[in-house]
Amino acid sequence: MALSLKKSGPTTPAEAFVLAEGFGAGEALFEELDLEFGPGHWRAISIEEADDIFADEEETGVVLICIDSDASEIVEASAEAIRKANAAGRLVLLVVGDLSPRVMHRLMREGVAEFAPFPEPSGALQEAIGRLRVKRAELLRAEAVVENQKDEPKRLGRIIGVYGVAGGVGASTFATNLAWEIALETRKQGMKIALLDFNFQYGSVATYLDVPRREAVYELISEASTLDQTGFDQALSSYQGRLSVLTAPRDALPLDIVAPGEVGAILNLAKEAFDFVVVDMPQALMNWSEQVYSASEVFYALMEIDMRSAQNMFRFLRALRAEEMPLEKMIFCLNRAPGLTDLTGKTRVKRVAESLGIEFTHLLADGGKQVMNACDQGVPLAEVAKSNPVRKEISRIAQGLAKEIARKTAKAE
Repeated sequence: MALSLKKSGPTTPAEAFVLAEGFGAGEALFEELDLEFGPGHWRAISIEEADDIFADEEETGVVLICIDSDASEIVEASAEAIRKANAAGRLVLLVVGDLSPRVMHRLMREGVAEFAPFPEPSGALQEAIGRLRVKRAELLRAEAVVENQKDEPKRLGRIIGVYGVAGGVGASTFATNLAWEIALETRKQGMKIALLDFNFQYGSVATYLDVPRREAVYELISEASTLDQTGFDQALSSYQGRLSVLTAPRDALPLDIVAPGEVGAILNLAKEAFDFVVVDMPQALMNWSEQVYSASEVFYALMEIDMRSAQNMFRFLRALRAEEMPLEKMIFCLNRAPGLTDLTGKTRVKRVAESLGIEFTHLLADGGKQVMNACDQGVPLAEVAKSNPVRKEISRIAQGLAKEIARKTAKAE
């Protein structure tokens, strides 16, 4: 099928291998390839040489398969060459002359990365080669990322869900500071921490940490099921090099823009790359909320000591029970809890807990203006208000999580 027209082999690795036996416009094609790749940087090969070249791991050039005949034996030979190139991990550019649509369809289905008619229209071959180079560069980058990840320690991927049963109960503030406290607590162990803002409409994590909202976030959300680890990393912002953050998009998007499967794909990517993944949930319950709840090892539900929060917590618990979701992973937190001297308030807390059939594991004090100021400044409480009672309690929670994961790791070893 191909004819070795370049008599002297290139002294440098070939960027392209060309199978073009019987191609009518061969001479004109070779002149174009000399201009595009440079003399000596591409090589015309025979079908007999192809197997050896495809098997040579040092040869990484793309493959150009040229055909302008509907003859069955030539079509079959071209299809076989495409299959072998794909099996060897080579990108294939199909260069076609006067072919019938039926043959074109047959060859395209074998798996070509690009195709170009030749010799007309002028410039089509150059454009196709340009697109092929971009794809090859992306493929090499992806392979490098995978190779680098082989040397990384296996991540534990512990999902921590955070949910506020009513607006303004401090769930995003809690999630942001919890993620940062975990990052501080585990920095000596080399653990990687991520914070995902799943409130795609009005998420405020980007504001609370003063990190940029990346354009890639929308691509991640809209194409999560087809994204790889590289695409996921590109959507993340970084806070002080210790905390990776998936912010809400720049524009307010419908919460149902993602399907349950896509949310599951995002969580799987996060679990593969990080040891702890804190997920800040929107108040609205979506068809994908169950994905986050099921993936979470612990799930913090925050409320305040008021009738609105109590009613919403009651509805939330009923929804979980209706879906037969386990409540063992649920950790109930009361934000802006009454102080030790507020006896009336403590009685109210007890009554609310009894009426809901729950027990508050954590009572977060009213942090006052320091909490609001830290959020407005875009920094965690640990950076500007270390002695704040809210910060101290969240720090204790982070310490408990770190100790628990250390205990499980030691037990596994």
